[in-house]
Amino acid sequence: MNTSGIRFNEIAVRAMRGESASSMLASILSAVDYGVLLTDLDHVALVGNSRFGDIFGIDIEKMVRSDVNAVRAMVETRIGNFDEWYRNLERVYADPELVQNDTLTLKNPEITLLRHTGPVRDEQGTPVGRIWTFLDVTKRKKSEKMDELLHQTSLLFDPDPKRVYGQIVETIGEFYQSIAILSIRRNDYMEFHAVGGPVPEARQLPGNDLTDSYCQFCLEAGRGIIVQDAMKSAETSLLMPARLGFTRYAGVPIIAPDGRAFGTLCILDTRTDELHGEEDLHFLSFMAMRISSELEREAQLKELERDLASTQSQLIQSEKLAATGTLAASIAHDIRNIVSAISLDMGMESSGSTQAIRTVQTHLDRFNVLAHRLLSYAQPRETVRHPTSLSETLGRVTDLLRHHFEVSKIKCQVDLAPDLPRILADSTRLEHLFLNLGMNAIQAMKHGGFLRFAAMSNGGVVIITVTDNGPGMSAEAAERAFEAFHSTRTDGFGLGLFSCRQIVKDCGGTISVSSELGVGTTFTIEVPGV
Repeated sequence: MNTSGIRFNEIAVRAMRGESASSMLASILSAVDYGVLLTDLDHVALVGNSRFGDIFGIDIEKMVRSDVNAVRAMVETRIGNFDEWYRNLERVYADPELVQNDTLTLKNPEITLLRHTGPVRDEQGTPVGRIWTFLDVTKRKKSEKMDELLHQTSLLFDPDPKRVYGQIVETIGEFYQSIAILSIRRNDYMEFHAVGGPVPEARQLPGNDLTDSYCQFCLEAGRGIIVQDAMKSAETSLLMPARLGFTRYAGVPIIAPDGRAFGTLCILDTRTDELHGEEDLHFLSFMAMRISSELEREAQLKELERDLASTQSQLIQSEKLAATGTLAASIAHDIRNIVSAISLDMGMESSGSTQAIRTVQTHLDRFNVLAHRLLSYAQPRETVRHPTSLSETLGRVTDLLRHHFEVSKIKCQVDLAPDLPRILADSTRLEHLFLNLGMNAIQAMKHGGFLRFAAMSNGGVVIITVTDNGPGMSAEAAERAFEAFHSTRTDGFGLGLFSCRQIVKDCGGTISVSSELGVGTTFTIEVPGV
């Protein structure tokens, strides 16, 4: 309706028997969807139609008999921001030629109006009044916003379905400015799966009994329902939400792929004067379908996680059995070699000779080394730490490895600073640590070489290095050196260096490795001194 320059002589009216121009005008104004108000240039209301009265909740007959201030008082309770509205009126009436198109928000209940005003002119074109039109676009704006939200929701994705349906519930709560709840039925209890909206306290609620909720009627009917005012029915007025003041409800069922209703999506608030309708139920139903797909995806992911956990458990068990078999085969091989060597040496030497005793002792030392290595792989049931001499520990280890050094043509050197403090450790476990590092070096230097144990103190920290001039490791092998079940040897099972790291960790320290192919390898251990 363009009223930017209406003239009284710019309409044509056929002469009709028994019909006056005023009655025709009244018929037209009563038939249009626009609220129409005609005033003079001093704000005085001259004409108003019934739609204007409906929109603003006033008596239009009383309006056209009242002065300006009385009319403003009539509409004040409906104006969202009265001060701003009043200042706008002053600007409009200060300029008789002004044309304005904007929106106006009313409250109690909240609606949105397209507002237009422009001058009404006499036959000479002089402004003599002002016409206002108001079109209620609340439903249209609401429908457009619903379509926008449905589109946005269709594009939502997250690896975690919970974040998706949580965001959807939050979006619904913000849109309606109401509490939005996704509830899943657990027997006779409605468990709140997600809560959104402007009432933070509601987010802390775990759920409520089915028989004490509006959702029971939604699930019973198997379709969306509206409770416009719970206090108007004895069936709903005593329910827990109504007792808390949440008297308006709209809810739809959440439907599983098999057609079973297993939950609800609903909104709760106190605004019983604002009508919910079928459009709201359709909107919530589409949102519920989207949520249902995310809940199904969540259930499938959980089932997959259970299957993966079961498969992983089986794989771990299989790996444990494989590692145990490899370890057993390795132990059997070492024991068989040692026993064979003892038998061969005993057969070659005269009974009771000193040399035979030394030979057997050598092989028993080999058994001792083997036992140390095996024990280092096991996590002890109880670790007893006490101040331990690094010099004494390394003395015992190098003595145990002496025959291995001789056979492998490896020269071993121990260099310890004279003021070296003791280490708080389990002495037996500490022996396991250095024996493992020593045996690794021996096995790496198949054609002889040099091995050095060194230690110094720096600021209360004991720094120990174990260095060999063997073949070294690649960067990749050095990076994975301490991983369980990772070994660069075809006959290894990858627990030696893993156990070394665990022993050092128990001492409150760290272990690292640096290596260069063709040059050698150095293990560096840092532990606190005592």
